[in-house]
Amino acid sequence: MARLAAVVLFVGVAALAGEGRQRKDDHADPKELLAALKKPDVESRRKAAEAICELCKDGDGDFTGSVPALVDALKDKDAIVRGEIAEALGFIGPDAKAAIPAVRALLKDPVPEVRAKAAFALGGFGEDAKAAVPELVGLFKDRDERVRAAAAAGVGEIGPAAKAATPGLIALLKDTDPEVRLNAAASLGEFGADGKAAEKALVDLLKDRDEGVRGQAAETLGKIGADPKLAVPALTAALADKHPGVRGDVAHALAMFKDAAKPAVPALTKMLKDADHGVRVHAAEATHDISGDTKLVLPVLIEGLKHEDPFVRGDAAHTLGEIGPPAKAAAPALRAMLKDENAGIRVHAAEALVKVDKGAVKDAIPVLIEGLKSDDKTLRSEAAEALGEIGLDAKDAVPALAALLKDKNKDVRKNAAEAIKKIEGKAAPKNE
Repeated sequence: MARLAAVVLFVGVAALAGEGRQRKDDHADPKELLAALKKPDVESRRKAAEAICELCKDGDGDFTGSVPALVDALKDKDAIVRGEIAEALGFIGPDAKAAIPAVRALLKDPVPEVRAKAAFALGGFGEDAKAAVPELVGLFKDRDERVRAAAAAGVGEIGPAAKAATPGLIALLKDTDPEVRLNAAASLGEFGADGKAAEKALVDLLKDRDEGVRGQAAETLGKIGADPKLAVPALTAALADKHPGVRGDVAHALAMFKDAAKPAVPALTKMLKDADHGVRVHAAEATHDISGDTKLVLPVLIEGLKHEDPFVRGDAAHTLGEIGPPAKAAAPALRAMLKDENAGIRVHAAEALVKVDKGAVKDAIPVLIEGLKSDDKTLRSEAAEALGEIGLDAKDAVPALAALLKDKNKDVRKNAAEAIKKIEGKAAPKNE
């Protein structure tokens, strides 16, 4: 699960400060922030802790060499500081695994928000935090719903090594709080086939009163490879859900069952005319994945490329790229999208275009190089990855990719190095 879930789970701890979280300063000096953690006034320490957490979340600050100092800050008398630093260490992840014992100790903190942040942070360490699973499971019964939700998310991020949490997560599927139910369902999906014990409970959750929970239950049924005889009929019925987001999630889940979901194709085909265009795109993707019928879904996807909602345009482009050469009829529409007003859509279109039409590489590369210069780190990262997939034909992009080896974001640096490796066919250059 994405670490960004912390934004939803932990708004409460920032409220303790008397005002909202401070906006991240892109020019903040890590050394100055670390020094501020030792200032006598609590407001300075809070601001520093929040800034460090934001930088670590975004991957824009290298604090791997400062783990001992951050661990020391976990002892701060202020709950805001303890919680923010615990979360920051979780965002650093395995490189900060030396902090795991100190973060585990915060699972017993008297302040619920701190316990919640510590539980969520442990998930960021992945399998290295597997020894903390029994303690996290114990928090499934915490009186505070934020703690239960965070603990449920944490075991999922630890992954299959936390599969012993399965019974506890199944019990949480009936929790009174929708965020807890959603996180429990999502974490079960991270266990793969080991989560199959939850399939009946997840089917029941397709009728949950919360649309987010219903959508996640569908997604998890697909991820755990639930028994098709049980899941496919239930998911097919859920295609009639009143919420368009849920209908889209259900369609996506059915696609994971491949041939076993063929009984759902008639219902999915009807959804190609759904009132919501985003749902039509998801239905088209699922119909193709299950039946392989490109001709049936191409008109819907090409229409989606022209939709006013950039998310719909992006999803349509992505799906066409996944179909590949059989969707070559969409190349003209994708080529037109290279001039879309949205920079992200231009990158998605370029990436999809080269997958459906190898002869369009020269048209796509300038757009992807432009994406490397975006202010959006996610876009820089995606553009780099797309250029790497193109390979040798993207050699003109190497100088722009090389410039990203010093990017402030670690994911961008990594993807740029990997792209150069694929293009030049040699070991990836070291980040400086």
